[in-house]
Amino acid sequence: MLDRLPRLRNDAVRPEAPIAAPAAMPRTSTIPVLIISAATLIRDCLARCLADSELNCTMNGYTSVDEWRPADPTASVTVLLCATGDGATERAICDDIAKLQAKVPDCQIIVLSDTENPALVRRTLEQGAHGFVGMTFNLDMAAAAIRLVQAGERFVPVSSLLAAQAAPMPAADKGPFRQILTQRQIDVIDRLRRGESNKIIAHKLEMSESTVKIHIRNVMRKIKARNRTEVAILTKDLFD
Repeated sequence: MLDRLPRLRNDAVRPEAPIAAPAAMPRTSTIPVLIISAATLIRDCLARCLADSELNCTMNGYTSVDEWRPADPTASVTVLLCATGDGATERAICDDIAKLQAKVPDCQIIVLSDTENPALVRRTLEQGAHGFVGMTFNLDMAAAAIRLVQAGERFVPVSSLLAAQAAPMPAADKGPFRQILTQRQIDVIDRLRRGESNKIIAHKLEMSESTVKIHIRNVMRKIKARNRTEVAILTKDLFD
């Protein structure tokens, strides 16, 4: 009986030939990081340290926002905006964020500052920044914040959130919008209420027209105005 069974071919019982391993996929680089700081030492240290933190991206440094001239305004870029002291942090929030948004509307902005005032942190995010990193952070935490922002999230120190919740609400000062608008935005509103065009406002406040547009757009979003006329009407208490 057994001899009537068909014989198996020798090659039928051989193990299949090993499958060739696929070629290694090239590592895709992440969004490039732009480091803006007036201090050369801060720029160089951040660039070298972050390059060793497995961010795997290109890094470039500039002394100011005005010095940076993006080749492609539509390209994705993460901007690390460094500021030291209350005054520099205030300027970064009031002016530099809007300037960056005017240059590259979709840029991801992270403010790095030694001032971790909860009010400034809150205003940083209200202006459109994607994160705030204090200089009390270590390098790993800073790199993690960059990765989180590049993944489409926002980063804010928990300590700042807790401090903001515990702080008493500020007293009203010249209208309900005083606490949510920056001084630079109020300056723009003041010129807008006089009927001046964006070009004239830009000239008198020494900024670009695109930056004026960013400020007006942010003001409209904050006070829920639909046009320039509503901005003028809703903010009249600021100038009474």
